[in-house]
Amino acid sequence: MKSIQKTRGIATLPIVLIIGVLALAIAVGVSSMSYVDSTISQSSTQSARALFYAEAGARDALEKIARNNTYTCASTDCYSIDFVSNGCSSSADCAKISVSAGTGVTGNPKIITSKGIMRTSTRTVQVSVILDNGTSDASLQYGAITGTTWTELTS
Repeated sequence: MKSIQKTRGIATLPIVLIIGVLALAIAVGVSSMSYVDSTISQSSTQSARALFYAEAGARDALEKIARNNTYTCASTDCYSIDFVSNGCSSSADCAKISVSAGTGVTGNPKIITSKGIMRTSTRTVQVSVILDNGTSDASLQYGAITGTTWTELTS
């Protein structure tokens, strides 16, 4: 009988080790999933903010055109808007904008290209702007914006 009592608890140790390993595996799995979800969420937020910055840059260029219908800024990324201090120089929180030299008529619209940057995310919006030629209504100033077409460019 003494030999039976000595071996009675021997199965407990492997079972406790197996349960410990399973608990550790579950904990590591949950931690990994949480990290991946957090990374995806952060990336999605950055992408949304980059689109917001691109749209804000395009709206700024529309204001410049509304104030001066001959406004052009045709070089790539000819001006920028920082949404935080040193935004574009640190490649975070900024918009880079250019405006084509188009005349603003249907066949030759002004094209605004605005690139929003938020850390590793970049989104680009292109706006085609049509201006009134001033002949349809004498009360309109030449160059009033009569139509825009917004498109997000994908790379």
